[in-house]
Amino acid sequence: MKVVVIGAGFGGLGCARALSNPPMADVDVTIVDAKDAFTIGGTWEYAWSGRVADADTTWKLEDAKANFPGVTWKLRTRVEKLVLYPWDDSKLRHLLLSDGEELTFDVLVLSPGVVGDAAAIPGMSDTLDVYAHDSIAKQRRDLERMIAAAKARQRAHDADADADEAGAKKKKKKKGKLAIAIGATPYKCPVAPFEVAFIADDAFRAAGCRDEIDIVVTSPVPWPLPDPAKEIFTRLMLEKGVEYVPEKKIKRVTDDGRCLEFDDDDQIAADVVWSVYPQIAPPFIHAAGLAAGGGKGPIGFVPVDPRTNLIGPISSGCELAKEGLRDVYCVGDCASVVVGGLNPKPQPKAGEFAWQMGEMVAHRILKTEGYAHSRVGACIAECGGGGGVLVKPDFTEAVADPGLGAVRVSVEEKAAPEGEDAKMAWVNKYVELIFGGKGRAFVAATKAA
Repeated sequence: MKVVVIGAGFGGLGCARALSNPPMADVDVTIVDAKDAFTIGGTWEYAWSGRVADADTTWKLEDAKANFPGVTWKLRTRVEKLVLYPWDDSKLRHLLLSDGEELTFDVLVLSPGVVGDAAAIPGMSDTLDVYAHDSIAKQRRDLERMIAAAKARQRAHDADADADEAGAKKKKKKKGKLAIAIGATPYKCPVAPFEVAFIADDAFRAAGCRDEIDIVVTSPVPWPLPDPAKEIFTRLMLEKGVEYVPEKKIKRVTDDGRCLEFDDDDQIAADVVWSVYPQIAPPFIHAAGLAAGGGKGPIGFVPVDPRTNLIGPISSGCELAKEGLRDVYCVGDCASVVVGGLNPKPQPKAGEFAWQMGEMVAHRILKTEGYAHSRVGACIAECGGGGGVLVKPDFTEAVADPGLGAVRVSVEEKAAPEGEDAKMAWVNKYVELIFGGKGRAFVAATKAA
């Protein structure tokens, strides 16, 4: 049996590891990825806030090979086209790769992640994408520039105060503004925009200029996190002076990426805008007709059966997979997993869920006897100074019974240093799973620079 896994992120690696440990003589596994390194988005704020080097947020996939015995790796290789024949089993389904190879398969596991679609909102490409690894350096420069400008304003204000005492007219104090704008939902790692706001707050406080800078988070929906998390995050935003502006759908971004214009004609002008670009499946998924939405899921992602992660059925006029696709799975952020029957609830897009989906698919492929699937996430949002919030959504019952199964969410605030300790432990758990003894442990300083 020839299994091809597309994507060496959490979902693809979770699947490939389960398929290869122990290696099976009758299972041939190939993993394809355009990159040659693995990264964990939850480490990026440590780099842009000056607590680790950028290079500390990536790990070479070459170092993972020994931990995936028997797996063939095709790195630095893009998927150009996916060719499926849902009506004709006599034809070989295959992938066309950037190196010219035509790769056939018996089973296909798609885990390509998502891509930012800045073109969906005019002007958004002029803002920084907080979900792009190559944004780290610019994000750090933005932070440093805002701190420098705030200190300059502080000095000018102090000079004005001295002049006022001498009888001069007092000037109104002007503040800087950092806006963190959510372009669309769903998006991966739902806590990230709030985490970014809290880390920026911590950095500004450490620099002694927090009073000079306003921080605002905008969202197109009332609340983008699981409801049980709302109370803690709302309180933390209030304590830290972070403004939350819900139900603001961005119509366009103007002034070279510094002004958010909303559907209700309101505007927010800022010195710096960091955005969550609308996220969609990669182009080859769209070209294959797999991202047309389905059932209660959103257009732009691949609908799957929550019980199996098999693709389909797909709606919106797409004939390709109305009845679902044989032995073609989708896991991770690219997949749309919706449970809840009459009260539909999407599963959050998160690395831990992606890994668990990949494992489940692997055990389905292997027909593992006695396998019991667990779908429990663990997201630790940094809150500054070593504190954090642990959000644990449990979809185990819901994916087993999408119509009636319950979704449970627990939320726990962790004081310093437990918050950061929990995050380090989570990151290093996956470093160990993927790289084994060759994995470089992730270690970071607590205080933002």
